[in-house]
Amino acid sequence: MKHLHKNYHEMDSKDFNSCYQNRISYESACKLDIQIKPMDQPNSYPLYYIPTNNIINKISEAYKASKKLEFIFMNLPDVAKNQFVMECLVEELYNTNELEGVKSSREEIARSAKEIKLNRKSKKRFNSMIKLYLNLYSGEIGIPQKPEDFRYIYDEITKGEIDESELPDGEIFRKEQTFVLKKSGTGKVIHHGIVPEEKLIKSVESLLTFLNEEQGVPDLIKVAIGHYYFGYIHPFYDGNGRTSRFISSVYLTHVLGKVSAFSLSRGSNKYRNKYLNAFEITNSLKGRGELNYFIDIFLDIIVKTLIEMTSELKEKVELLNLAYEKIDNESMLNDVSHSYKEILFVLAQNYFFDQAKGMTVKEISEEFNWSTATARKKIKELMEISLIEQFGERPAIYTVKEGYFDN
Repeated sequence: MKHLHKNYHEMDSKDFNSCYQNRISYESACKLDIQIKPMDQPNSYPLYYIPTNNIINKISEAYKASKKLEFIFMNLPDVAKNQFVMECLVEELYNTNELEGVKSSREEIARSAKEIKLNRKSKKRFNSMIKLYLNLYSGEIGIPQKPEDFRYIYDEITKGEIDESELPDGEIFRKEQTFVLKKSGTGKVIHHGIVPEEKLIKSVESLLTFLNEEQGVPDLIKVAIGHYYFGYIHPFYDGNGRTSRFISSVYLTHVLGKVSAFSLSRGSNKYRNKYLNAFEITNSLKGRGELNYFIDIFLDIIVKTLIEMTSELKEKVELLNLAYEKIDNESMLNDVSHSYKEILFVLAQNYFFDQAKGMTVKEISEEFNWSTATARKKIKELMEISLIEQFGERPAIYTVKEGYFDN
C-alpha cells in the first residue's frame, strides 16, 4: 500500500482529501482514541493505521530475528554473556547520546559501566543512565503506570546532562511551549509540543492507557505507535529522545527479549535520517494521522539492527570457539591443573566480548568461587609463563597476553 503522504504532492486538494477519507474509512483501518494537530493549521486528526502484509511480514521478521539473537546469547558461557550485555548497553547509550547531540565515547561509557559493576563509588558522567539500563536488563524497571513514572525515567537518564534552564518547570513536565528544529541545521521549526501542562499530562495518560490497556493492537505495533506519540507530545524541553527510547526499550524487553531491547537506539542512530524523517512526516498535514509510514520505518530499523547484532555475535562465538581449541591444546598448560585453562578461557571470553578489556582478581575469584588469595596465586603463575599480562594497579587488570590468539 502506498503511504498516504506520498500522494500529497501528486494530487490536487480535493482528490487528496477524498483519498484520506477512503483510507480512514477502510473496514480494516484501526482508528485510535488519540489525535494529533499538525503545526500551523486548525484541524486535528485521529491517529490510525491499516494492517498490511508489509507490516505483518515485518513483525514476523522481528520475532524471528529476536528469537535467533536470544537463542545464541543464552548459549554463551557466563562471562561472555555478561560482557555481551555490557557491550550492547554501551552501544545503546553511545548511540542514544549521538542522536541527541550529547558528546560521549564508547570508552568513557564502558569505563563508567565497569566501575558500577565493580561497585566502586564514582561521580563519572552517565552513571545514573548506566544504572537505569542495567536495572532494565535485570528486570528491576517495571512498565510505567502513571505520568510520574515518565518523569522518574527522564530524571535518571538525563541526570547532570541538561542545562538548568532546560529542566522541567511544571508539576511533572514543562509549563511552556517547546519547539523541535529540523536536524539539517536550517533552524526550521518542524513541530511544537503540547501545551499547557494540564493537557500534556492528559495526553501522557492517554498514551499509557493505549500502551498498557489497548487489546486490539499487536504489541510490537503498540511500541512503535507509543514511540511516535511520545515524540509528538514532547513533554520536556530537552532529553525527550533519550527518555522515549528508554521507555520503548522497557516495552521491547517484554515483546522481543532483554538483549533484543538494546537494538532501538543503535538502529535509530545508524538509520537516523529515516528515523527522524518518519517523525516529521507523521506530524505533518500531509500525513493526516496515518501511522503506516512510521510503523514501517520503526519495524524496519528493529529488524535490520537485530540481524546485524546477531551477525556480530556469531562472529564473536566463532572466535571464542577457536580460542577454546587453542587453549585446550596449549602445551605450556599440559602439566598443570585444569583450572589454569579455565582461567585462560574466562579471560578469552572477556577478551572477545569486552570493550574495556581485562578482569580484576575479585572478578576472577567470584567467577570460580575461589578466595582472592587462590585466584591471585594462579594468575601470578600464568603471568610467569607469559600467557596473561597485567595493566594498572588498584585494581590491577588482567587480560590475555597481547597477540596470543594471533599465532
